[in-house]
Parts: sequence; structure tokens; C-alpha cells
Amino acid sequence: MSRIFSFITLFALLLTSQVANAADKATTILDKSAAMVKKAGNVNIGFNLTVEGQSTMGYIKLSGNRFCCSMGNTMTWFNGTTMWHYVKDNEEVNVTTPTAAEVARMNPYSFLTLYKKGYDVKLTKSTSSEHYITLTGKNKSAAYVEIQVHINKTSYQPTYIKLTTSRRSTEIKVNSFLKNQNYSDATFRFNKKDYPNAEIVDLR
Repeated sequence: MSRIFSFITLFALLLTSQVANAADKATTILDKSAAMVKKAGNVNIGFNLTVEGQSTMGYIKLSGNRFCCSMGNTMTWFNGTTMWHYVKDNEEVNVTTPTAAEVARMNPYSFLTLYKKGYDVKLTKSTSSEHYITLTGKNKSAAYVEIQVHINKTSYQPTYIKLTTSRRSTEIKVNSFLKNQNYSDATFRFNKKDYPNAEIVDLR
């Protein structure tokens, strides 16, 4: 009986060790991807976006914690403090001072910081060219229930991102990654002159 107990204990320890090693490896990969994006400076990332079976083109311009993102019929600007969210269908701009979770939900590249806390990280698969990583929210306050990311083994650029909330999933397939772009501060702020018919709703 003691031998059986010892075997079960040893098996459990080995299994726990493998899970921990997989998590450590996944975190290391994400560390390298985050470092690559940071080193790239200002970037412009083009992607194909699919939500509820509907596909469209999109892009995100990143500069540190600031971003400008176009997804479908919406535009979002965040200058590090204030967020402007424009919806073309109703010509309305909501102005907010967002929480970290709200910023994360608007930025498809937020996983590059989210993995450091609030998520369990797991390397689920490795192919000849990519790592597949899954981030699972630890509690209900997480911006996403789950995030799936595919990262190129050579460049460490994300090639595919799937963001899942309690309501829906958003799939992003990256098709371009431009480094060292020249952005002014105005890139990350809503400009009323560009949207003269938009109603501004200040929710701050």
C-alpha cells in the first residue's frame, strides 16, 4: 500500500513540475514578445478582424501605453489618460477616463501586459513555426475570460489573437507589422475636425 501511495505522490509531483515548466516557458515566450514590441518602438499592426462571423480589416498604432485602434465601424484613441471611443453607425464619441480593464478590452495587444498578473499562462502547443499560448483569467474581474495567442518562433511577433469575454469572441489574424513609425501626440487623441458630425458624450 505504501508503494502505491509513493508512486501516486511521485506521479503528482512530476505532473505538477511539468505544468510549472510549461507555464514558465509560456511566460518566457511572452516576455520575449513584449520585449520585441517595445524594442520596435512605435508600431503599426494591420490585421483581419472576425466577430460573430463578420470579418473586416483593422489596425492598431502603438506607442508605449498609448494606442489608436480601428476595428470594424469603431475607432478608439487612448493617450495614456483619456479614451475616446467613436462608433460610426450612430456618430457618437464617448469620452472616458478608463480603468485598466477598460483599456485592456479596447486594445487587442493588451495581453502583452495582462499575462504578468491576473491570468494563468499555459503553452498549449508548439508547431515548427509557432508557439500557441493560452491565458485564462483567474477571476471575474479579468478583462477577458480567455486569450489565445500564436507567436512566431523566430520573430516573436504575434500572428493570431483570440480574445474571449463572457459575451463573445474576437479573432485577429495579423497581416502586417511595421516598426519605428513616426507618430505625433495627436495620433492618440480624437480630433473633432476629422469627425464634424460626431456627437461628443463626456462620461468623465
